[in-house]
Amino acid sequence: METRNARADDSDKRALIKRLRYLWTAELFNVFYLPAMALLVARSLGQAPGLFAIYSAALAVWLLLQGAAYWLLKLRAVKTDSDIEGKHLRWFAAFKRMNWALIALLPTLLVIKALVGTPFRSSVDVVIGLGFYVLAVLEQVNYYHYQLMYDYRSDLRRLRREKRLKRSSLYRALERLDQRASWLK
Repeated sequence: METRNARADDSDKRALIKRLRYLWTAELFNVFYLPAMALLVARSLGQAPGLFAIYSAALAVWLLLQGAAYWLLKLRAVKTDSDIEGKHLRWFAAFKRMNWALIALLPTLLVIKALVGTPFRSSVDVVIGLGFYVLAVLEQVNYYHYQLMYDYRSDLRRLRREKRLKRSSLYRALERLDQRASWLK
């Protein structure tokens, strides 16, 4: 019986490693692919992106890089049967707060720009900017608060059964870090 459980655990671990490898490489791929596609669209339409599109794209890229880093660290931890180090999690805790500030800064910048002229450079600026801004907010929620991607059957079954979103992996890791810190006080 123990050998069967060990094989099942090993199979689960291999599946998790495969999933984590996919997650970090997909996030990293999107760091380059999404802005490149946005620039291609803007160029093909002959419209330059402005502040809104550039800031939103940079914000989304910043969040995607955090996602790639987290999933890579999680992959390394799973491979070594360990946890992500506290120093790395503390960086993510700082990023969580900083990201909300960066997200809130954009509307402020657009209002200031509107007061001195026009806030948008072109319709492409609006569309690309809005797309990346929404992506950035969704990635912030997905990484630091609630899991928004339910692409595995087990995730979908859990969502249907519990009828609420699951806390994200990074959220739970940061909660454990906070609990350890308060326990040590």
